[in-house]
Amino acid sequence: MEALRSSLTRLSQHAQSCAEALSGAAAAASDPQARAVLGHRANMQRCAAGELATRACACAEASHAEAGIDDGASPRRHHVASPLATAAPPADTSELARLRHAAQQVARAAAAYGSVLRDPLPDPELRLLLAHYYRGATELQRMLDFRVAEFQPARQGGSSVRRGSAHEASHR
Repeated sequence: MEALRSSLTRLSQHAQSCAEALSGAAAAASDPQARAVLGHRANMQRCAAGELATRACACAEASHAEAGIDDGASPRRHHVASPLATAAPPADTSELARLRHAAQQVARAAAAYGSVLRDPLPDPELRLLLAHYYRGATELQRMLDFRVAEFQPARQGGSSVRRGSAHEASHR
């Protein structure tokens, strides 16, 4: 039970790191639609972090009950674990740097979900929830990678695209 509690705590911290990185990317986004999508995804990650932290506390309470420990202190009243050591947000506050940072955090979370899902879990409902979060993280990772790839050519190679378009128009 302790290993599951620890895993859920770690996943909760990953989700919170994703939420913070996505909020930073949303704040830096120049496109209002991208800002809204990133902000929404950040809120979804905060919800996931809360749900996972609640389940980690429930595991801690269950293990206390199994062991017959009644020290008067509920595990819900204590911070579940120390904060996850993650990469700090980029010093560069550009949209691209924030998107890359968010993509990195989401990739870490997806890998952590996958790692936990490879192990047997005692609760089938928990397995379904973690599979849902895993799918969401991988989908979010693809979206962020696409946004980064879409963002880079528009900023770096945009002149060659325009020249090609003008060249095609003159030969019609």
